Amino acid sequence: MNDDADDRFGVPDEAFSAAFSSHGNSQVFRAGTYVPTRNEVATLSVERLTMYLIEWLYESPSELIPTRAQIEEVKTILQARPDAESFSQLIRTCSSYSQGQ
Repeated sequence: MNDDADDRFGVPDEAFSAAFSSHGNSQVFRAGTYVPTRNEVATLSVERLTMYLIEWLYESPSELIPTRAQIEEVKTILQARPDAESFSQLIRTCSSYSQGQ
């Protein structure tokens, strides 16, 4: 696992550029184009992180669709949080998503 707190689970900058280009570089923020950093997964509130992750899982453009390995890394970080129990539903959602791939 990558230890860089600012890493977005290995999603390269080129993937973000391609996603924005293919959607017209509009001023409107497209759901699913925000991939949280490892630090954000480790520290954000359950409400905010759930919004980011659900959109990344289910609304991301094809250039940013998360892999099973990326979601497993997200789960590992969530499970290591001291407040992991608060994230039980999100952890189950991640498990379901990665099993469906």
